[in-house]
Amino acid sequence: MPTSGDSPPRKGESLRRATEALVRTLNDRRVQYAIIGGVAVVQHSIVRTTEDVDALVAVPQLALPGLLEALRGNGFRVDLHRNIREFVDDGCTSLKFEETDVDLMRPMLPMHVHVLGRAQPARILDLDSHVLSAEGLIVMKLAAFRPRDQQDIQDLIEAYRGELDFEFIRAEMAAFTEVGETRQTQFEAWVKEAAGERGP
Repeated sequence: MPTSGDSPPRKGESLRRATEALVRTLNDRRVQYAIIGGVAVVQHSIVRTTEDVDALVAVPQLALPGLLEALRGNGFRVDLHRNIREFVDDGCTSLKFEETDVDLMRPMLPMHVHVLGRAQPARILDLDSHVLSAEGLIVMKLAAFRPRDQQDIQDLIEAYRGELDFEFIRAEMAAFTEVGETRQTQFEAWVKEAAGERGP
């Protein structure tokens, strides 16, 4: 199974410091979380660039102000009222660490809860952390389905050839797609391609 061990995110020092500060703060606050997005993809031994840090964070609303204050104390630029409102109402809010954007997402949908529950331990910048599993990342990227997400899905399927829990992915995808939708047909085509099968 691919693993990046202690490999850091592939960007400049600001991204490294932002990632380290975020992981340290979430660990110190004992928050259930998983690193997602490009940093998580890199942890799965996929070579790609990323410019921001994203995390899926399950924090009770009463504990949210304390978490944001802790992040501010560790170098993040925080607008307390805006960040609380966005996180609670919209399910996502953005912070800044030096020039690096840091997005915190709340698990609003069942799929978010499910992928967070399957998060895996990882070492990021020599820190204990948690990242989404390959299956969890694929589910999240199927939901977004931007061009970068589509490439990440293909790379993850190829890297974990024969090891992925496709039934989990299909079950989660069924909750936000219609039968025969492009995302479903394209996903199945990528799976067949990785297995060396020809399409119809």
